[in-house]
This record gives sequence, structure tokens and C-alpha cells, in this order.
Amino acid sequence: MQEINEQKIQIFSNIAKIHRAIQRELNKRLESLGITYLDFLILRALDEGQKSMVYLAKRYFVTQASITLAIDRLEERGLVKRIRDQSDRRVIFVTITDEGKDMFKKGMEVYSKMTADILDCMTEDEIKDLLDKLKNLLNRVQKIEEKP
Repeated sequence: MQEINEQKIQIFSNIAKIHRAIQRELNKRLESLGITYLDFLILRALDEGQKSMVYLAKRYFVTQASITLAIDRLEERGLVKRIRDQSDRRVIFVTITDEGKDMFKKGMEVYSKMTADILDCMTEDEIKDLLDKLKNLLNRVQKIEEKP
């Protein structure tokens, strides 16, 4: 068995800790708007255009049940609408409403403030370098996921 380098273990551990901490803090900050971080992410995706519920689940690495619950909440508040595909009634698309676009803008203000709170200590070059490294790591992880 290969000996695992402690620094490599710490990389994965720190990425997971950062993700959880950001998610917790964003949930706390978005609570004033009455939405969760997942709700915000869904609104962000839908601001780009109509998406299927399956696509949303895959994009955000959550179960379809989690997406269904979130869409139920958002639809109840008039922020999104479900649309059945005319050619395949099993497929459900989701689109953002004008109220949803307004909520997304408010959420972006919260999100932008948090990113500034966290990343303003870094130079533009440091941010670009970190982003490049994270993209490379994400690409490698996605390639591993695609293998049978």
C-alpha cells in the first residue's frame, strides 16, 4: 500500500472544511432573505435560462429529492415555475420568475459581500493562481468520476 503524504490528506480535509464553512455562513446570511444556499444556487442557474431538475441535481451534486424539495419551496413563494416537456412528460424543466430574478439579485449582494469578506486579503494574482489550481483539481476529480 502506498504511503499517503500528510499534506495531500490535509488538502482534501481543508477543501471539505472550507466548503462546509462557506455553506453554513451563506445559509446564515441568506436566511434574512428566506432562502437557503441551495435555493440561491438554483436561482443562479435559472438566471442563465430554463434547466431540467435532473440537470440541477447533477450540477450541484445533490439528490433529485433535495432539488424537488427546494423547487417546491421556491415555487410556493412564486420564485420559479415548473414546466413539463411537451415531448416527454416525465421531464420537468424549471424557469425563474421576475420575483425570482429579484431574489437572485438580492442573494448576489449577500454572496458578493461574503466573497469580499473572505478573499479581499488576496491579490488579484493570488486569486487567479488559486482559481487555476482549483479548476485543474476539479477537472481531475471529474475525470475520475467519469471512469466506469
